[in-house]
Amino acid sequence: MRIPILLIGLLVAAAIQPAMAQSPLEIEFDVETVAVISPLAKDEGATDSEGLLAELSLETQAEKVLDNGVRLRARSVLRAQRDHPARPGGSAGFGTDQLATSGGFSGLSSGPTLDQNDIRARFETAYFQIDGGYGEVRIGKDQGVAARFHEGAKSVLSHARLDSTLLDPSGLSVIRTRHDLTGPSLKFSYATPRIVGLRAGISITPEANADGLDRRPGHGSGATLPDMESAVELALNGSHLFRDSGWRVEAALAWSGADMSAYDPLTQTDRIETWSAGTRLSQGDWTFGASWLGSDNGLLNGDYEAWSAGLARTAWATDFSFDYGEVRDDGALIDSSGWRLGAARSFGKGQTIALAYRRDDLSNPQHSWDSQGIVVEITLSSEIHKLTVN
Repeated sequence: MRIPILLIGLLVAAAIQPAMAQSPLEIEFDVETVAVISPLAKDEGATDSEGLLAELSLETQAEKVLDNGVRLRARSVLRAQRDHPARPGGSAGFGTDQLATSGGFSGLSSGPTLDQNDIRARFETAYFQIDGGYGEVRIGKDQGVAARFHEGAKSVLSHARLDSTLLDPSGLSVIRTRHDLTGPSLKFSYATPRIVGLRAGISITPEANADGLDRRPGHGSGATLPDMESAVELALNGSHLFRDSGWRVEAALAWSGADMSAYDPLTQTDRIETWSAGTRLSQGDWTFGASWLGSDNGLLNGDYEAWSAGLARTAWATDFSFDYGEVRDDGALIDSSGWRLGAARSFGKGQTIALAYRRDDLSNPQHSWDSQGIVVEITLSSEIHKLTVN
């Protein structure tokens, strides 16, 4: 832990340089509600789509800028949601094996179907940040740099999207290339300033035991669950604008690894490692994105591999997008594919409605499931109050 302590020391030293006069402390309170409506879904196999899913988030952010330019920030987000009962925290079982082992990254298994129909509420985010000339330090509950630096396809759906879905009407959306190994576990993160278009970062998570709304690394869907500690994430993000042609190219590469402190030597390994890569190309109104992720899942024979790609365009004050993806999970014995085609439009500040058609297909050696239908996603966001304290 010597490197994190040294980085914190450098940033704190920068923060207390001469000129202690400071800007006022600004505190902002925001609220966002999202409803995902899936009417008249067509389901085949042992699956039932949920007609209404929803999420409420309350965000508080406090920020102060010192005279020397160092920015101090504290942020917390309380989220409450009702997701598909078979997908609590993104975990899922697609079989009948009572002794199944849950994937350390995917959270999937060949165990029995989960059923948690409760509204779940969590403080998903609660961190303190120092941002100065030496870079950015975050300490607290937050995503790691591998997820924060992610690049990939753009979707008009923020929550019912294909890749790394937050609200899953079908319960079958298992494509996840957003590299979030540790979820909202307590961690330390450092990110360099962007230099010549490049930015690097590291996150260290002593115990990956969070029970988050979208990622719950300490909980799974099998009898044998992952027990990860000493997790490290390394990520690199690049962005470049070709001024003559107007093309902007963004790319990301990330790796993560963690020790499995308690594991079954018959099915699990003592380490879990994950790689990911993604890119986004944009020019004018058009954007193309693609991403890939591969993980050994912390299992002897349970690799997880997923990819997705999509095209988006803005025209007539409306956003359009199409994305497609596939996944294979050897531990859960499943193959899956899916796509989304949709459009979204804003109606005033903080009011967005998206309309899309979705399809999710999933199969294992014994069964197959598929679900398709229209999705309506309504997002309402607003600033509740803003304070300025001298």
